[in-house]
Amino acid sequence: MIILAKTCNIKNIKKIDEPIAFVLGRYVTGGLGAVRCLGREKVPVIWLDSDSKQFGFHSKYCSGIICPDPKSNPKEYIDFLLNIGMKLKHKGVLFPVRDIEVYTMLKYRSQLEENFHIPMANLEIAEKLLNKYLFYKTLEKFDIAHAKTFFPNELSEVEEISKKINYPCIIKPVHSAVFVLDFKTKLFKANSKDQLIQLYKKAVSRNHEVIIQEIIPGNARCMHGFNAYYDKNCKPNGSFMYRRIREWPHEMGNGCFIESVKLPDLEEIVTPLIKKIKYYGIVDAEIRKDPRDNEFKLIEINSRCWMQSSLPAKCGANLPFIAYLDTIGKKIEKPKAIKENVKWLFISEDICSSVKSILKRELSILEWIKSYRGEKEYSILAIDDPIPFFLSFLPFYLR
Repeated sequence: MIILAKTCNIKNIKKIDEPIAFVLGRYVTGGLGAVRCLGREKVPVIWLDSDSKQFGFHSKYCSGIICPDPKSNPKEYIDFLLNIGMKLKHKGVLFPVRDIEVYTMLKYRSQLEENFHIPMANLEIAEKLLNKYLFYKTLEKFDIAHAKTFFPNELSEVEEISKKINYPCIIKPVHSAVFVLDFKTKLFKANSKDQLIQLYKKAVSRNHEVIIQEIIPGNARCMHGFNAYYDKNCKPNGSFMYRRIREWPHEMGNGCFIESVKLPDLEEIVTPLIKKIKYYGIVDAEIRKDPRDNEFKLIEINSRCWMQSSLPAKCGANLPFIAYLDTIGKKIEKPKAIKENVKWLFISEDICSSVKSILKRELSILEWIKSYRGEKEYSILAIDDPIPFFLSFLPFYLR
């Protein structure tokens, strides 16, 4: 039996008597996290995605609308949003969960703002976080610790870099949104000079600008994160910190098992940068502790809702809701003490990660079992919203 996604009747939108939050994008865990953060606070939520198989549409906290693909049809996508906007009783609030939606939304900001609030800085400022070339040049300018980075413009420069850099190293796209869609990975890893040149050619063959970067050594636990919503005065609201326990894929993957911690050093790295570039909005900063010098080094900052966005809310800092309240002009309540040692878990990916670690004898079965002790938040599973979890196992929804 094929189950079609629950969708929303656009004609009924005008009956909703408070600002609607619109979650934009296909990122399932990030989208569900944002939907639940907002919906649990009684905010009306609509999720827009071009995929009719989006099982997140079945969350009890949102309705779904199938829309054009912002990558292949950006103008149609914006026209679709504008059409919805004209039917709203109050301005909606846009919450992108992928970079492609961030770029598209900010590019057409002047048209969208007639009917939507956009809770983040304009494209010129946001580009300093989105564009990896501008981001690392900004870190250099303000002398913020980060991985050694090279900026090649042509193959001959890559050949020179190949003689200087340690292997393995990575090739990162300047614009990650389209790169991920083209190659189904967020970066390339090169283990030799020849592979570096080969992968550079592969990237530029699809017209991608790239940077080349050293890999900061260490395991998953070296990776940390800082999250906050910065208001228009660049003041952080709901500051939250976490550290990674496991990741998938190993080495260059996403955190599939993380936990909340208290590390003020992380905020001390991010907030001065945010103030200097005058950014406001939600941020997810990735920061790695370098075991060579014991220094925290900034890896990247995502200017949107991210994969584990429901964990801060579980711990007392509901960042999407804080952004929503501030955007519509309502008072922000200062979050209470943030709970530590609460874990976020993406079950299927963590099983893959753990099994590989066990086979490599980096993790024992007993250590694996013990790691699940304590309070947890899950990527898809939720007791109060179970349907998306069960639908994720059906053949129609498997990708």
